[in-house]
Amino acid sequence: MKKKTEQIDEKILRNAVKQALRQPRLAFYSPLATGILNYRKSVIPRYSISDELATIVEAALKEKYPSLTAKTRSLLSKARKSNAQTSSKQPGKTAG
Repeated sequence: MKKKTEQIDEKILRNAVKQALRQPRLAFYSPLATGILNYRKSVIPRYSISDELATIVEAALKEKYPSLTAKTRSLLSKARKSNAQTSSKQPGKTAG
């Protein structure tokens, strides 16, 4: 069965990316996930729950919404480059 192509509203996506850059943290309620991840944190030195969750969630989102993932990554990349250029042009800052 073919996946249905989702129509992406570019304006809404740009706004969502701006919001994501301001507040990139997600929160959700899951005692199961919390138990598993806290166990792993206790037995694995320097284990990062945030890094693990980001990897899992991003992989699942890429599989479920490949086009939206690609467009979002592109907008995030452009926004980060724009922010880097803007901050390097501020007085007192040196490009590095």
